[in-house]
Amino acid sequence: MGTWGTGISSNDVYVDINYAFFEFYNQGLEVTEITERLIADNKDLVNSYEEQNNFWITIAKAQWECKALDPKILDRVKNIVESGKDIALWKELDAGQSDLTKREKVLAAFLAKIQTEKKSVRKRVKKRYRDAIYEKGDCLIFQLSDKDYCGAFVLESEKNTEFGLNLIVLTDIKSKNKPSATDFENANVHFSMEQQITKAFKPVAQIFWYHASLHKKSQTKFEVVGRLKVSKSFDANKDYPRFSSWDNMPHFLDTYYSDLENNNCNVKLKLKKLKKKYLF
Repeated sequence: MGTWGTGISSNDVYVDINYAFFEFYNQGLEVTEITERLIADNKDLVNSYEEQNNFWITIAKAQWECKALDPKILDRVKNIVESGKDIALWKELDAGQSDLTKREKVLAAFLAKIQTEKKSVRKRVKKRYRDAIYEKGDCLIFQLSDKDYCGAFVLESEKNTEFGLNLIVLTDIKSKNKPSATDFENANVHFSMEQQITKAFKPVAQIFWYHASLHKKSQTKFEVVGRLKVSKSFDANKDYPRFSSWDNMPHFLDTYYSDLENNNCNVKLKLKKLKKKYLF
């Protein structure tokens, strides 16, 4: 059971089901239809001895937020709380007495809360869709603390999506003079040594996804100095699923170059070769 606290929302089931519920809700679906969908799509949770309590509690809370709490769902939660079955489950999972006491109080307070009608219905939120900041193939430059210029190349540019992501790879460009698109054609992909779960160090290409909404908060000034062709598409759910903040680019390279002896690795891969292997 993915649980990290005694609170109603302190478990993986709550996080996943609550998110899905309000995704549907904000799309305009009615509470009854949303509930039916979630029950149908999550039979594994509904039938799970360890997870079903959290599932029904989450559904009840979401319905209450929308002033549409189904009496049958309320009865399920009352049974979970008043029968002590949830506390019994926590005991089976070796919860300590302190957590058992806290959980008992949380459940009692929650049941009292949802038996009192909410004053106002939760408003539906219209999701905002964004375009990525930079275009696919853009050659970006920015300066480090020593005023040298470094380069990053845009592999993907999402259009009209929730996050407006750019997929960007760092290059080994570092120059006192402002680089051009020609420098990118001759650049290498930037690798660094990263410690793995096994504690061994492995060279990893510095390729990350960046959110459009966070760009305006960045302190880093980026400049586009050219554009190269990129024909392959990338998906944030499948390809290089790592995310970072815009200011991490200069911060990472400042750290890398200030400790070059320890960070340097011998992997050399031309950006062109990366393009030839993965992009064309």
